[in-house]
Amino acid sequence: MTIADLFGDSDQKKSAKSPRPAATNKSVRKTKPPRLQVNHLGPVASADLAFGDLTVIVGPQATGKSIFLQTLKLLVDRDQIHDTFKHHSMSFNDKAGAFMEGYFGRGLSGAWSAKSSLTWKGKSVDLADYAKPSKSTTRHERMFYIPAQRVMSLPGGVSQNFGQFNFGDPYTLRAFSDAVHDLIQNEFGAKGELFPGPNRLNDTLRKPIQNHLFGGNRLVIDDKDFTKRLGLHVKGQDKPLGFLSWSAGQREFTPLLMGAYWLCPTTNRRKTGKTVDECIEWVVIEEPEMGLHPQGISAVLLLVLELMRRGYKVVLSTHSPVVLDMVWALQEFKKLGSSEALVRQVFDLQSTPDAKKIAQSALTKDYAVYYFDRGGSVQDISNLNPGAMDTAESEWGGISGFATRTNNAIADAVAESESRPSKRRKARKQESI
Repeated sequence: MTIADLFGDSDQKKSAKSPRPAATNKSVRKTKPPRLQVNHLGPVASADLAFGDLTVIVGPQATGKSIFLQTLKLLVDRDQIHDTFKHHSMSFNDKAGAFMEGYFGRGLSGAWSAKSSLTWKGKSVDLADYAKPSKSTTRHERMFYIPAQRVMSLPGGVSQNFGQFNFGDPYTLRAFSDAVHDLIQNEFGAKGELFPGPNRLNDTLRKPIQNHLFGGNRLVIDDKDFTKRLGLHVKGQDKPLGFLSWSAGQREFTPLLMGAYWLCPTTNRRKTGKTVDECIEWVVIEEPEMGLHPQGISAVLLLVLELMRRGYKVVLSTHSPVVLDMVWALQEFKKLGSSEALVRQVFDLQSTPDAKKIAQSALTKDYAVYYFDRGGSVQDISNLNPGAMDTAESEWGGISGFATRTNNAIADAVAESESRPSKRRKARKQESI
């Protein structure tokens, strides 16, 4: 059962909604959301996305979600990407095919063809031009990308820098791994303990991670074999557990946690340039739910709300109904003028100052959801209306489709059972004969 099942149709409950906050005389002019239009890019035949404060992308495997998001990263961070390749002595000599292989990954240079087209923020873009840097003076990184392959950034629990990967390994994995490597080897290297460290995440964020993901154990840096590698210190044991002895969910979550650490300095956003204003603006997280129980996913989604509170624009790709449950609930709360207490109720949070800040912030944000279908088209299903005539929206991009069919099948089974004469009635008939 989803949150949507509990709420039912919100239109039927408008009479019971809480009063909206009083309107002010000041008119708030909202900036136009960034918009990316794509035609014939890999499996994506046509897409038109306007990004919210949180944008969620859903759809079956191999429908172009990752290549779309990597393209977004290239559009945002073109020159910083070229500077990174140059720093690692990689030159593509303005050859578009070679650059595409180096950036997207081996075998993906054909994703951009003569039929392909892009429009970013109203301007037409030829992706082949991005095989070389521009003359812009903006060189700092503006998007932090946490890829689906993030567990490969920690083989055996040992972090990897950019140069330890091969040509043809996706740039987003290499850059993410490099950031995690720097964090573990340098920033946290001397501390020995990565979680629960009291100075990185507040208690509201830390407790759900401790309870649902690490089970009260400590994430540490083990350097006994003269190599800094991650270990899980279990109470009562002398030696920490090696990386491959952890649960699959813990292995998947730990690099994501390192990414959250990187994004959550003492200031609101991560500085990546020379000035305070030159910082990360966007965060992409692919499949944050990988390997996790729904309670663990809820802990990760709290981190997402914290990133949004700090001012990051977040984009998620997901196959989890829990993610869409959260988005649906937050949108309904906004429509109904609900208080932050209901947001805390969804996440089972106490009434603390930090929890209230996260919940209040979530009610001020804009949300968007897009469905990438197997045929190559992309559909806006942001309303997430369970009663919509279009199954793409009512089944949340297929994510709730199996549950819907199961419920319908059980209902049919009950109706079928009730329509059959009972064995007792049959026996009575036989006795009367």
